[in-house]
Amino acid sequence: MNRVFAVTRLQAAGRRDGLLWPLVVLGIAFAVNLLVFGSMGDEIGDRPVTGGLASVYITGLAFGAVAVAQQFPFALGMSVTRREFATALGLFTLAQTAIYAVLLVVLQAVENATDGWGLRLRFFGLGLIDGYGVPAQLLIYAVPMLLMSVIGIALGTVYVRWHTNGVFGAICAVVIVLGGTAGLVTKYGRWPAVGAWLADQGALPLVAGWPSVVAGLLALLSWTALRRATPDDLTVRGPG
Repeated sequence: MNRVFAVTRLQAAGRRDGLLWPLVVLGIAFAVNLLVFGSMGDEIGDRPVTGGLASVYITGLAFGAVAVAQQFPFALGMSVTRREFATALGLFTLAQTAIYAVLLVVLQAVENATDGWGLRLRFFGLGLIDGYGVPAQLLIYAVPMLLMSVIGIALGTVYVRWHTNGVFGAICAVVIVLGGTAGLVTKYGRWPAVGAWLADQGALPLVAGWPSVVAGLLALLSWTALRRATPDDLTVRGPG
């Protein structure tokens, strides 16, 4: 465990930008939304949701991919085992997720207390989670961040293992599966049933429950690919 924590500290040192840049992007998106909606005056409507909060999750995905693609080869060169690297990366990702979840819950509380920053604006709050207690709200904010980070880690793992062709192949496979599923649901007229099932789930299972299952599966698949990565896979190659 001492080696794992040492690698975790290496992750923190190497990914300091990964902790700061999501905050920078979030702050810029927040400032832009305040400026835009503040200029609208009475035309703003009744507590609109801006969607700008998605910026921090997208940034988390990007840095998840960078963490593997850049740091895994370096870690192997420092005689760090694959298991130690994966464990340290998992601990760092969980800690990062928890920090952002707490921050977002606090900012949502401030937003509610100030009536949407004096503009009746929803930037950090999502409306549908107001009826939940703080522990559930932490989960609702944390699990999507965890999922996006794991998606990024999975993409980084695919790049390390199979390079650019692997990344584009994985993206194509996901598009084919999702598109094929949507086509089958449309063909058999099952969209009303899908909508009814989603409506019965509630916010907590949809935002925190099922995404955690997907994150767990992706983490398992990422580890399976990462443990098979060899020094030859890490050799710098061209776009192919």
